[in-house]
Amino acid sequence: MDWIYTLPNWLLFLFCTGTSMTFAALGLLTSRKWVRRHADQHEQQNDLVSYFLGASGVIYGIALGLVAAGVWSNFQTLSGEVDDEAGITAAIYQDISAYPMPQRQLLQQHLQDYVKAVINQDWPQLRQGNMPTASTHILYRFKRELFNFVPTDAGLRLIHEQALEQYNELAKVRRDRLQGSNSSLPAVLWWVIILGSFINIIITWFFVSDHVGYHLLLTLLLALLLGSLLFLTVAMDNPFRGDFSVDAKSFEQVLSQMLPATTPK
Repeated sequence: MDWIYTLPNWLLFLFCTGTSMTFAALGLLTSRKWVRRHADQHEQQNDLVSYFLGASGVIYGIALGLVAAGVWSNFQTLSGEVDDEAGITAAIYQDISAYPMPQRQLLQQHLQDYVKAVINQDWPQLRQGNMPTASTHILYRFKRELFNFVPTDAGLRLIHEQALEQYNELAKVRRDRLQGSNSSLPAVLWWVIILGSFINIIITWFFVSDHVGYHLLLTLLLALLLGSLLFLTVAMDNPFRGDFSVDAKSFEQVLSQMLPATTPK
């Protein structure tokens, strides 16, 4: 299913809704004569179908709502973690600006390289569903230099302790981001969601109506709604993939603040 995330949102929407509506239309037109032939009393038939459609719709609506809420919550959480990671990186950069040369220049250069690697290498890898490694190596080099630094006075020691605490927090939120990049709904849950959508559409085929146009229109509208909900769930399922995904704008803003600080006067 990775090919889905290569589609732009408009095409993904057309695919989800088009598949749902095509299935609904073909199924209705194919089964219409069979249903009318086997329905004894139309009013009782429609009452019975209405009952089952209502029950199925409620159950499916609750299930899909819970799934959509969970997917959206995961998306928001990872977006916040990316913002936190960028903010902590900027805070560390400001802390080490008080370090003496040449340690200050070396540590700040490592952080610049880290942010550039996150933007230019991590995000393309995350969008392809791969685990990035380039920025990890840079962060390890920064950690080694930071931990090897020995402050020479009480004020610098306090700043260094703060920088160490910020680094530990950075490592935590970065790990959460990388772990979250693989978070998505399990395949079995996707099959249940898709099956539930088709079941609701199939139930509408058992209505008996003398106006095929009205029956077809109502069925297509239901299929459009279900297809739209499936599109929304797919678009938000993997937070770092597809058009609707977490971006690296927070890191781009941090990088723009870093670069002027090292520009020669």
